[in-house]
Amino acid sequence: MARTVPALPQRQSGQSLISMLIGVLISLVTIAAMMVLYKTMIEVSANASRSALRDGQVSAALLAAQMDLQNAGFGVAPADAMSTKLVVRESGKAVVWRYRPDLASSSFICSGLVLVDTQGLYRYPAKACTDADSVSWNANEREPLAGSAAFFTPAQKGGAAYDAAEAEAGAMSLAPGYVFTLKTQQQCLPYMQQDFSNAPLHPAAQQLALERDDGSSHLFQLCLPNLMVTS
Repeated sequence: MARTVPALPQRQSGQSLISMLIGVLISLVTIAAMMVLYKTMIEVSANASRSALRDGQVSAALLAAQMDLQNAGFGVAPADAMSTKLVVRESGKAVVWRYRPDLASSSFICSGLVLVDTQGLYRYPAKACTDADSVSWNANEREPLAGSAAFFTPAQKGGAAYDAAEAEAGAMSLAPGYVFTLKTQQQCLPYMQQDFSNAPLHPAAQQLALERDDGSSHLFQLCLPNLMVTS
C-alpha cells in the first residue's frame, strides 16, 4: 500500500510592506501634483480678477478725464489766445484749461490733469484763474483719478490701511512714458462722431491726445469743440 505524502504548506500571499510603501508614495505624489495644479489655478484666477479690476479703473479714469476736458474753452471769447484757454505744461505731463462754470457767471476757473510716473493720473481741482498758463496747484491739491494705493497716505484713504493685494487691485496700469500732446487743428467732432456731410457747421477745432512720447501709440485723441479755430 502506497504511502501518502503530506502536502507541503503553502506560503501565505497578500500585501507586503514594500507594496504598501509604494502605494503611499504614489498617492503622495498624486496629491502633491493636484495641490500644485490647484494653487496655480487659484493664482491665475486671482491675477485675472485684479487685472480686470485695474483695467476697469483705468478706463473709467480716462473716460472721466475726457469728460472734464470737454469743458476747455467753454464761455471763453474765441478771440482769446489759445494759451489762455488750454496749455500743455511740464514737458507734456500736465494739461490745464480755462472755462466759465456757467454762462451766467462772469468769472473763470481752471482745471487740469497731471501724469505722475509710477503713480498714475491725477486731477487738478477747479480754482479761480485768469488764464491757463499762469495758474498753479500744490502737490497736495492733486486728486487721484487712478493710481496705486501704496502711494496714498491713510488720511487720503479715510484712515484705512491697505495691504499689498488691495494696492494691486487699485494699481494704475498706465505705464511711464505717456504725455499730453496738442495735435494739428482740423475738422473734428467730439466722441468720434466724424460725419462731415455739412462741412460749414464743423470748423476746425483743437485736438488733444494722450500718447506715448515717441508717438507710437495713444490712449485717446480728443476733439475739443469749444476751441474752434477762428480766422
